[in-house]
Amino acid sequence: MVDRSLFYLAATFTVFALTSAPAAAQNTLSGTLNAALELTSSCVISGDDATSGANFGTLDFGSHPSTFVGTLTTQATGGAGGPGLTQILCSPDVTSVAVSVSGGNHAGLGVGTGPGGRALAQGTTYIAYDVYADDTFATPYPTNGTAVPVPVPSPGSAFELPIYGRLQKTTATALPAGIYTDALTVSIEF
Repeated sequence: MVDRSLFYLAATFTVFALTSAPAAAQNTLSGTLNAALELTSSCVISGDDATSGANFGTLDFGSHPSTFVGTLTTQATGGAGGPGLTQILCSPDVTSVAVSVSGGNHAGLGVGTGPGGRALAQGTTYIAYDVYADDTFATPYPTNGTAVPVPVPSPGSAFELPIYGRLQKTTATALPAGIYTDALTVSIEF
């Protein structure tokens, strides 16, 4: 007869030996994982990231008597970036932009009040005005929406939207009092 205690001792030793043995070495797979990000050339209204339906602000000629005669000038203010002049921010690789401005809702009207291819309107009364690419009013934006090249003053830094309004009322004829408006579509290509 076999001594059972020896059998249990042998079985316990075998289990202990199997559980105490070092784990078999695992295989290792190593390699490279690449990371990438593509940044493309871009321009936005400073303080906004919209690329469509952007708020370029307002050309506000102010408040004047209906019989005024003279020249009024303005620049786009209050765009999506907040109060003050509308600012554009482009990536540093953008050194010039092509700006186009539509003829507005009343292009060609306002004849007789002064020069200009666009017109502010109140009902069926119009006042001619125009918009330019520079503050010297030397380069007008065509009413047909043709783009005008404009250099970026300091690439990578915000700059003023290059749209300047000028209204020259040449007659003292009184016009009806009220608020005269127009809406222009602006596009900036870069």
